[in-house]
This record gives sequence, C-alpha cells and structure tokens, in this order.
Amino acid sequence: MELDERITVVPYDEQWPVLFEAEKEKLLGVFADSAVDIQHFGSTSVPGMVAKPIVDILVGVRTLELDRATTNRLTELGYEGFGEAGVKGRLYFRKRREHAFNLAVVIWNGEQWMNNLLIRDYLRRSPEAARQYGEQKMNAIRSGHTTLLAYSDEKAECVGRLLEQAKRIMG
Repeated sequence: MELDERITVVPYDEQWPVLFEAEKEKLLGVFADSAVDIQHFGSTSVPGMVAKPIVDILVGVRTLELDRATTNRLTELGYEGFGEAGVKGRLYFRKRREHAFNLAVVIWNGEQWMNNLLIRDYLRRSPEAARQYGEQKMNAIRSGHTTLLAYSDEKAECVGRLLEQAKRIMG
C-alpha cells in the first residue's frame, strides 16, 4: 500500500474516544516499557470537530529506534509502517480495518509531542478556532483535495497558524 490514500471528512463521532481507549490498551501491550505515554490527538480528539474518520494516536517514546519485537507486534495488530513519511522525528504507522488508526511515534516531550498536544488542547478550548479549522478542512475537500497528501498540503498553512496561536495563548 502506498502512503497517499483517498480521504473524506465527516461530522464528529462520539465513538472516536472509545475507539482510542480500546486501541490504546492494545498498544500498551505492543510498546510495553518503551512507551512513556499514549495520547489521542488530531481532529478526532476534539469533541464536535469534523475530521477524517481515522483515530490519530500519539505514542511518546524515549528513542525512535524501535526493536524488531515492537514492529512485529504492530504488524500483527494490522499496522503498516511508513518510516518518517516526510515528517522528521516521527515514525508513521497506519491500520485500515473496520476502524482506521494512524500512529505517530515520536520522542516523548520532544517538539512533535509538544506541538501536537498543544494544537489539540487549543482546539478543545477554543470553539472559534475549531470552527475555523473545520471550515478549512471542508473547503479543502470541496475544492478537490481528496487524497491524503493533497489534503495535508492544502491545510498546512492553517495548521501552522493554529500552532502559532496555541503557543501565543497557551504557551
């Protein structure tokens, strides 16, 4: 399977946090002692927000050197690895089954960890910022950006602005 895939954006689903918690339990077994923390992030973690129906999971580790046992257990769980996939300091895995999951394995308390949680927390606390971001996502889809890479590129500037706002307000 290649990295790029067709995507859509749907209304918020109350099941997303439930799906995260169930998958987190499985991942705790996979990562054993190597995961410091596992968090739900991305738009599926923001109540009421439109999102791709893919639960994003942030796994904080002390080193990005995953041992073979960990990667084998991820494969057994149905995850496919893509390496950094264009984002330095992040290992990207995805699972596409009955429910879809993306894993971002990053250094715990590193820049990727902090920035992703900062944006999540900002969107959770700022309904207006969440509404504007939701509109940006819908506009990207409406204008034909319906593959992962095109969609991500289309909203990259907006995500950058959100991060700057979050740093300024929640610092």
